[in-house]
Amino acid sequence: MKRKIEIIGPKVHGVGYRYFLMNQAMFMGVNGFAAQNQLGKNGQQEVWVIIEGSKGPLDAFSTFAQTKRPDDAEVSDVIIKDFEGFVPRMVDFALILTAGQIVKAIPIIQEIKGHTAETAESLREDRLVRMERDIQAIKARLGMP
Repeated sequence: MKRKIEIIGPKVHGVGYRYFLMNQAMFMGVNGFAAQNQLGKNGQQEVWVIIEGSKGPLDAFSTFAQTKRPDDAEVSDVIIKDFEGFVPRMVDFALILTAGQIVKAIPIIQEIKGHTAETAESLREDRLVRMERDIQAIKARLGMP
C-alpha cells in the first residue's frame, strides 16, 4: 500500500519537517519513505511525502501527519491520496537527506575555518606584541637598552 501526503502552508520549509516526519515514520513501522520540499501554487511552500507499508502503519502515520507539526511550522492544508510509483526504502532516503544536509553545511564550515584562521593569526600578533612589551619592561628594570 502506498500514499502521498502533501503538506501545504506559508512555512513548512526550513523547520525540520522532513526529519520530523521521517523519524515518526520509522517508529511507526512505515517501510518506504521519501519527502521533498516543493514550491506550490501562489508561492505556498509544500512538503511532499510518499510512504509505503501495511495499512496499520500508513493509517497511523497519515493521522500523525494531519495532526502534528514541527515547532514553527505553519500549515494550511494536508492532502492525503493513494500513490502509484516507486517509494525508496527508509534507510536510502535517510542517507540522501543526511548527505544533502552535509552539503548545505560545507560553506558554513569553510567560513568558520576562515574565521578561525583569522582569529588565530590575530591572537598570535597580540601575543607577540605583549611579549615584546614585556621584554622591554624587563630590560628597563635591568637597566638594559
